[in-house]
Amino acid sequence: MATHTVLPISPDILGFAEVIAPQSEIDGKPKSGEPHLYQTDRMKRLSTPWSVCLTRAEQLADCRLGQGILLDPACGSGSQLFAYCSELERAGIGIELDADSAVLSAANGQIVADGGNSEWTSESFVLVGDGTDATAALSEIGMSGQAVAVMHVDPARPLDTQNHSLDEMEPPISILLNRWADHFVIGRRGPAIIIDLSPRLLETQQQEIEQLLLSYWPDSPITWEWVSTGRGRIDRLTIWFGTAADSATPARMLRLLSDGSVVSFAGRATDVKRATSAVPSTRDWLTIVDSALLASGLQGQWLREALPPESTRHWVRISGRRPMLLSSEPLHMEKSIVSAFVSSTGQIISRLKVEPKVENISPILVSANSAYLSRLTLRCKMEPSAQPKLQRKLDHGLKDYPRGKPGFLADVETNDGDAWFICKEP
Repeated sequence: MATHTVLPISPDILGFAEVIAPQSEIDGKPKSGEPHLYQTDRMKRLSTPWSVCLTRAEQLADCRLGQGILLDPACGSGSQLFAYCSELERAGIGIELDADSAVLSAANGQIVADGGNSEWTSESFVLVGDGTDATAALSEIGMSGQAVAVMHVDPARPLDTQNHSLDEMEPPISILLNRWADHFVIGRRGPAIIIDLSPRLLETQQQEIEQLLLSYWPDSPITWEWVSTGRGRIDRLTIWFGTAADSATPARMLRLLSDGSVVSFAGRATDVKRATSAVPSTRDWLTIVDSALLASGLQGQWLREALPPESTRHWVRISGRRPMLLSSEPLHMEKSIVSAFVSSTGQIISRLKVEPKVENISPILVSANSAYLSRLTLRCKMEPSAQPKLQRKLDHGLKDYPRGKPGFLADVETNDGDAWFICKEP
């Protein structure tokens, strides 16, 4: 008795997808050059951006993979799987428990194929069924043994993504590995496995994932990958294992820009410590960076690109959504690898003698006007209800200087308590 329904990648599937999720009803249009994929609202929230899918596919294409299929046992919209298929020109198998999602995934495979090489589609399928039932899934498509060259999985996670065990993911990683282990093509460095995880996974849980994989293949390399869209948080965290990993670069950072392009760099992660004794002064520079940069541990590589060798540099804040760097020289903002990870940067003009509150608006405006600022954006911690009120008063008070430079107000914790600094942007 069949346990999986097999959906081929073919033009015939497009009509069924149009009934489930008409493309005319999809909010927004894809960026230029991107495929117009079928998505439900839930898929759109959870799917990996196409530019990141392609970047990952290019990274995987650089790996020495064995012969075999590309597998995603919880494929969702199929965007990542079929980006791999298109770039590597290999057959792929997606498995999806939800029948409607599986139809959309198969249709998306056809759309991706229509935009480029399509030879891989004849041996590619989406299966409706249980992604952990490895033997049955392979049997449905006439395969057995070590047939899987790469497995990529992005399991569903509980809403409370910071407090869940690994086995609460669906499908559970431990069960997936147990059921598919005998079907992986094992290269010199082990199988090729890529797992998307919660971006806020605890460090102990990251270690748990590593130990789980290494319990099967103890000598295989690991590369951790962080993805950020620059909104003050880590958007994706992925572990690349075995043949999919780069043994020379255990950590990799991807920054997705607003135009859809991706800036990336890699290296070895290092610890970072806050410089508690560093006190900002006039003419120094304060820079608020993407929190994912420090989470990845690649801040050392970034600093070598960001600052001239003679510049001093101190991390005056390393946690929260606004990690902050203090330097004696301005950053090389003309480099995309530098500017991509900067939220705000500016030279310190003055230190406020009052706390940023609505009732203190007058002395704050005096300092901002003295710096000839056209705008002063609040980049400091405040009561949520007070922030918009003070920002409106600042905007109104500075409207007489439209030709001035923009600036921001940043807070730094010093040995004497919190201090606030007005910074002028370059």
